[in-house]
Amino acid sequence: MEKKPNIMLGSRIKALRKQAGLTISQLAELADMDSGFLNYIENGKKAPSLNTLGKIAKAFNVSLSEIFSAQIFKPENAFDHQVASQVRAILNGKSREEKEKFLAVLKGLKNSEILSAIFKILRTANRTGRLTL
Repeated sequence: MEKKPNIMLGSRIKALRKQAGLTISQLAELADMDSGFLNYIENGKKAPSLNTLGKIAKAFNVSLSEIFSAQIFKPENAFDHQVASQVRAILNGKSREEKEKFLAVLKGLKNSEILSAIFKILRTANRTGRLTL
């Protein structure tokens, strides 16, 4: 028996979401849509509009054609996509100033001395059960 288009499309969106390491709630937030509606789409119970598909594609940082593609992300790209999706989820709804601060922190992580100091703090916090600064 052939799958219905809604089920195939929903399965594709679900597979992309899982590859990106996102929950339904996280993807819904990134796509600015209701998580219940997204759940219906993933399960083939509702058909998304073109506008909704555009929001989902934007949340995944892929083109609309990639939503319809049978190909999966290449393994080497899946992790990068997961990182990008998580960063978008963190920054969603934040002000420009907050985003600029986040970017400054990321740029600071390029410095190996700063990164080593952060790891030392985190290891200490993990051992003691509390974060000390």
